[in-house]
Amino acid sequence: MTINYYTIGMAGHIDHGKTTLTKALSGVDTDTLKEEKARKITIEPGFAPFPLTDSIHTSIVDVPGHEKLIRQMIAGVAGIDLVLLVIAADEGVMPQTREHFEILSFLDIQKGMIVVTKSDLIDDEMKLLIEDEISELTNDSVFQSFPVHFVDSLSMNGIDDLKKSIASYLEDTETRSASGPFRLPIDHIFTVKGQGTVVRGTVYEGEVHEGDELEIQPGDEKVKVRKLQVHKENVQNARAGQRAAINLSGGSKLDWKRGHVLLTPGVFSVTDTVDLVLTTGKEWAGKLKQRTQIKFYTGTAEVMGKLIFFDRKELENSADYVFCQVRLDEPIVTKRGDRFIIRRPSPEETIGGGEVIDSNGAAYKFGIGTIRMLQDKFEGTPSERVIQTLQKKGSLTTGELVKLTGIEEPVLDKVLQELIELKAVFYMSGYYNDEATMKLAETDLIQKLTVFHEEYPLRQGIPKAEVVQSLKGKLHQKVSSGYIEKLIQLSTIRITDQFVHLPAFKPHFPNKWEKRMSQVANILEEKQFEPDDLLSIYQAHQLPENLYSDFKYFLINHGKALVLFDDVLIGKDTFDSAVDLLKSQTEQSFTVQEAKNVLNTSRKFLIPILECMDSKGYTVRDANLRKWV
Repeated sequence: MTINYYTIGMAGHIDHGKTTLTKALSGVDTDTLKEEKARKITIEPGFAPFPLTDSIHTSIVDVPGHEKLIRQMIAGVAGIDLVLLVIAADEGVMPQTREHFEILSFLDIQKGMIVVTKSDLIDDEMKLLIEDEISELTNDSVFQSFPVHFVDSLSMNGIDDLKKSIASYLEDTETRSASGPFRLPIDHIFTVKGQGTVVRGTVYEGEVHEGDELEIQPGDEKVKVRKLQVHKENVQNARAGQRAAINLSGGSKLDWKRGHVLLTPGVFSVTDTVDLVLTTGKEWAGKLKQRTQIKFYTGTAEVMGKLIFFDRKELENSADYVFCQVRLDEPIVTKRGDRFIIRRPSPEETIGGGEVIDSNGAAYKFGIGTIRMLQDKFEGTPSERVIQTLQKKGSLTTGELVKLTGIEEPVLDKVLQELIELKAVFYMSGYYNDEATMKLAETDLIQKLTVFHEEYPLRQGIPKAEVVQSLKGKLHQKVSSGYIEKLIQLSTIRITDQFVHLPAFKPHFPNKWEKRMSQVANILEEKQFEPDDLLSIYQAHQLPENLYSDFKYFLINHGKALVLFDDVLIGKDTFDSAVDLLKSQTEQSFTVQEAKNVLNTSRKFLIPILECMDSKGYTVRDANLRKWV
């Protein structure tokens, strides 16, 4: 039998009976701290196992209701699948009921129930008043369709019906994905004597096993899973939807705290700049100026930061989406689609909440262009999000795309395959690139080569390594090399001696200087076996100094001359005539003196000529002789 795991959250005003209701449902008293017992309030979120049926196992999270404990409340309800909004019959809807209701709305809790506790204290007339208050509270929200249950947790009146209703609801609720990378936002850290450090939280996604190597972020702490518990029972694995306590080895443990996240290594973004779509709460009536300091909540994290707007100087209460950005004082772990809450630090109040659009935000310009870009990110299909991400970031692996787009890998694989078939995305050397970026890289390279050939007609082309480096901003280095090879196969470009050039291009003398450069090249042949210094000849013809090096190497690389020493070159035809002359007037070998007599030149030029013959394979030196090969 397949067992599905869910997490149920309790929310509501202080002293409205959440903890008592939790005990009535599960049999577990979640107020465990001495201070909680003394004050009769919940301070930290409490957790209770609540197996409903053989196939539905749940955990109940009992969160604090006090207004000063909103952080603990948000941490508690993060990751729940179904909420029970608790309202005491003798008090009705109270301030924290409304704030919890808004927070649950911002966190996009789609399934839940309204539970009216202490129902034994009211008559039918009061019951109608409570129902009217609930209707007014939930009007125009998903909560409007939630069933309302009247219960008494002490006498257990209505509890069985509530359990059946919860089970019925959860039967139609999709479980969290246990495939893909593992993520657990930490809400509690403690030490067990003889065992070491244990972290606890709700598994948001994926699955973890004993022996798994994970990381804690922020901080990049590498850890290993020693033991696992689910509801105080040792298990081999824990999966999405379960409350898990995980005994870890490794890492410093010194800076671990609520808000850190236990993760599959290298998959999730650690960021301090997050693009958001924000909705303000109905109860909030203030104003926020540009770069106002706020508290940002996501998962179990609470971090100070500044709100950045791109279409306004201040934020007022608005029913519309506001596309904006938060720049945080500390890094957090988040991804696209995660929900968040924003609160004012002083006086403390909930401003609004919404959804993460991009966990890797950047500095954008103020203006409508940025708003359109953020809107496209928010409303885009998975295919559009992949294209947008590739256009923004360049070459990316599958893992990097999962991290940046927030699309789960099985879905992403299908999207990428469709985009490849449409030729909208190319896969090369382990990386994906969008077609527009690849085409732009090709266009830029052709333009770069065209300009280069015009400016440096004496050069063969641009060194391949330099071309690879120039594409680095658009393509990964591995992709750049493969892409160049692909363009060569398509005859878009060519490569000669590791120099990249356009197919029709051949190095040549610049039109402006062609006549004079040809004259210099001819002089090398005229000087026979005692050539003049090339630079002197070049300067005598009043050629531009900045082209001398290119001119010299053009002569050498294109077989028009050979270097004897320094700037002294011998014409290729002259060198060939020296070889022919020596061959015709010597036997199988000859001495330096014999060569000197034949060529009638000084040792200054003779020795370099003979060494050139050695290097070209015409002769081999043997002591004082040179033998013909």
